Amino acid sequence: MTNRGGTKRSSWLIFRRRLSLIRTLLRGPHTREELIEVVNQDMQGEGYVGDAASALKHDLDALKDEYGCRVAYQRASKRYALEDMGDLALLDLPDTSLEALAFLEASFPEGAALPEHASIRDLLDRVLLLLPASRREEQRGRRAILSLQNTDSPASRIEPAVVAVVKRAILQRQELSFAYRSPRADGATIQHCVAPYEIVFRPEGHVYLDATLLEVIPRDPAAPIPSPVHYRLDRMVPGSLAILPTVLPPIRPQPPAYTLRYRLSPEVARRRDIATHFPSAVIDYHDDGSATVTAITTNLWQARQTLLRYGPACVVLEPLELVELFRSAIREMVASYAVTQADSGATDPPTGERP
Repeated sequence: MTNRGGTKRSSWLIFRRRLSLIRTLLRGPHTREELIEVVNQDMQGEGYVGDAASALKHDLDALKDEYGCRVAYQRASKRYALEDMGDLALLDLPDTSLEALAFLEASFPEGAALPEHASIRDLLDRVLLLLPASRREEQRGRRAILSLQNTDSPASRIEPAVVAVVKRAILQRQELSFAYRSPRADGATIQHCVAPYEIVFRPEGHVYLDATLLEVIPRDPAAPIPSPVHYRLDRMVPGSLAILPTVLPPIRPQPPAYTLRYRLSPEVARRRDIATHFPSAVIDYHDDGSATVTAITTNLWQARQTLLRYGPACVVLEPLELVELFRSAIREMVASYAVTQADSGATDPPTGERP
């Protein structure tokens, strides 16, 4: 007499084992021994027992024959790699989600230089692998009408070792020391000790470490300590980074906050849709079309860089320290663009181009 309960349980264990096998292969290529070990851990010892190698081969053949899965054996690395889910590709998504995938694919193309792009591409590829073949084919022909403009500039090609050390310091919440090539130091390196908090990606193609400056050598009297600073990772000297034993306090040291007030001309503000670049921003629109923005900032240098984009359409009213930064920048620009007698005969810009 057939023990139907035993047969049913055996069939269920085999089904679970094959699902576990597919999930394991979705993580990436594995050797035969690794597959057996991971599946056994997943099934708490009820996976591969006895002749595990033969059972694994039988499972791989069954996944191919019964579901159309395609698993390739990579002879050089002796690993099995999942190439196609076949009929097990049970994930499907609405068109709006596929449009979002197309947006991400266009924003993070193959071979992009920014750190983490390879991981994002790998995630997208694995999501696509879970789609049915017909939806994957449809996705290949889908044209993204939106994308992030990530500039692939040489400056954003960062040493992987630099990223690894910075990440580890952030995760371990420990102080970080490094030599930094500052453009304001004529190419010389300056030693910085910081409290690292976050890696920030900017659309222009640069990657920054958001940190609190704790010490700088040689000492810069113009740099308040502690103060928030964004460091470009590509300007950190490889090999100079060191994670220090000091653990960061639970709460980030708060730098001095400044009340920021600036006026925007009617050319920028009359449509009443100006961007709020700073926290706690309050916008007062005036009858002449101009606007006064009051906000809070903790980084005067970044505030200057942000507001300089408005050109002459922005006048900073306070704080005085930021006004002085603008005056200094304007004096330097006047010196750089000083009109000489030879320049006086310069022609106007071509029609259609803004001067």
